Amino acid sequence: MMPHHDHNILSWQSLFLITFLLLFFPTTASYSDTNLNQSLKRAQYLLNASVPTDQDFSETTDQNTYQQKIRNFLNHDNFYNIVLRYHETLFGTGLPIEYMDELLKDDIDHKVNKFAQILCETSEEDQRLHCSWASEREQSKVSSCPKAWEEPVSVFWYPGIVAWVCPSLVHSCGNDLSRCFIEYKDEDIAANSELGTTEAFDSRYSVIKSLSKQSAGIATAVTIANYPYTKILEPGLTAVDGAIAHFYRQKHHFKLDQLNLSDELLRLVEGISLTDTRFHLIYTGQTYEHGGILSTFGWLRRYEKNRSRANQLYERLLCRKFTAELPKIFPQDPGNLREAPGCSGCHATLDPLADFFLAWGEGGELYQGQRNTVQTSFSGHSGRYLADIANIIRQDNAFATCTVEHVWEWLIGRVFHSSESKIRAALTNYFITTNYSFRELVYAIATHPTFMETSRGNSLVDDPLSEPPLGELPGGNDLPSCDSPIDFATDIQPLTTACTSCHSGNNTLSPLLTEADWDAAASAAISMMTSGEMPPGQTGPPRIGPNYEFKEKVRCWVERNKQ
Repeated sequence: MMPHHDHNILSWQSLFLITFLLLFFPTTASYSDTNLNQSLKRAQYLLNASVPTDQDFSETTDQNTYQQKIRNFLNHDNFYNIVLRYHETLFGTGLPIEYMDELLKDDIDHKVNKFAQILCETSEEDQRLHCSWASEREQSKVSSCPKAWEEPVSVFWYPGIVAWVCPSLVHSCGNDLSRCFIEYKDEDIAANSELGTTEAFDSRYSVIKSLSKQSAGIATAVTIANYPYTKILEPGLTAVDGAIAHFYRQKHHFKLDQLNLSDELLRLVEGISLTDTRFHLIYTGQTYEHGGILSTFGWLRRYEKNRSRANQLYERLLCRKFTAELPKIFPQDPGNLREAPGCSGCHATLDPLADFFLAWGEGGELYQGQRNTVQTSFSGHSGRYLADIANIIRQDNAFATCTVEHVWEWLIGRVFHSSESKIRAALTNYFITTNYSFRELVYAIATHPTFMETSRGNSLVDDPLSEPPLGELPGGNDLPSCDSPIDFATDIQPLTTACTSCHSGNNTLSPLLTEADWDAAASAAISMMTSGEMPPGQTGPPRIGPNYEFKEKVRCWVERNKQ
């Protein structure tokens, strides 16, 4: 879902942005003395990964044109790849090299030969593409059947290509060989042939790479859809691309039942092609052991220990680090690290935070399914499951502030100076006020005078801003006031035609015809209208226009009814 913006009308978000620009941004760098052409070139490279020519911006003369072009960059198709790469760096996804073959190891879950692998090569004798079991080639065995028995099959990875295989392969791998993992013998030929690159051709490696960056895929899909960024931690929400969907369909390759995959997830991935390289969001309902990006393979497998998982969460999502001074004499056996001198400073927080991951095993054990849990706590909130810590973080102001810090460092090229605390606070407030829109945050920073200043400063910061404080509820509730009285019959009912075509009471949807109907469903309706899910036809959260005004009238009606 891509947001719609009308740049001829100022929404309250735009007014809010202008206000904090005037209040908190340096006055030494203004739009009048900023090289807009140079800034646009930098923005295009950062947001679209393309290098512009001077002519591309020869007509740029004012602030409105600059802002419009920034919007265009955010709506460009290349923005997906930029955001994916940003999140891969942010979350540390991409498994270490020693894990590239980990799903083939028999010591992970004690199941030998999990993956049925085929080796394909073009025969010099008849110039046909022949595929046989990789294990036979490795052991220098003769093919399991005479060539006269081989059958022609159409292969899944490249329509129109025919491969000749033994009946045993057809039986095990399907008529298009899609249930098996394929390798091509000659890498040089594979990299320059119609079969595509070796990496894409060998679906086994494609699966590993996609699993390793699944957390980045969730965050990227949330950003492109312009959903609230807090959804990256929503229990029950995941994302899959073609390679992961392909993996989930390989029940005979791996103990998928031990990954706690829901039937709904397996049903939804049936329609995703292996060659689909973009991540798609899938919501299968809240489950206690899931926490959005925190329960993805890439997070759990890269950070194998629960303490490591908690430490990375603390640093990457809350921008805080565990530090402590060790005692001069460190005991050989410190005992309980939560209480031991020199250790308790970190472990009194780290270990309870790590306990939220107990439902998942450590290392290879995560494939074994659920584990016993304990009641634990973090930042004054108690819980037991990964879903609990995910919700605690989503509702902490430090998460929003940390997101602002990451995007600022990405676009500006340095962290905040200590003197820029008001800028960080204003951007955090704006991020929350725009319903945690990552795209709006990028827009705000890309139109910031510091981004556009002609002379770029040193990236080294000697006085970095302090860590965002934990335990504060998100602010950013500077919504328009509801001072004027709201009458349902006069102010709301005439606007409900956008809803009553579906919510008429003649189907399974709840009716929204009377004041009593709205009184019962108003909170849910406000939430759906705020996120852009309703009314039908929305392309992102409404900023201006009739749907925005409708949502605000319902919100004020509810607010005044509670007084």
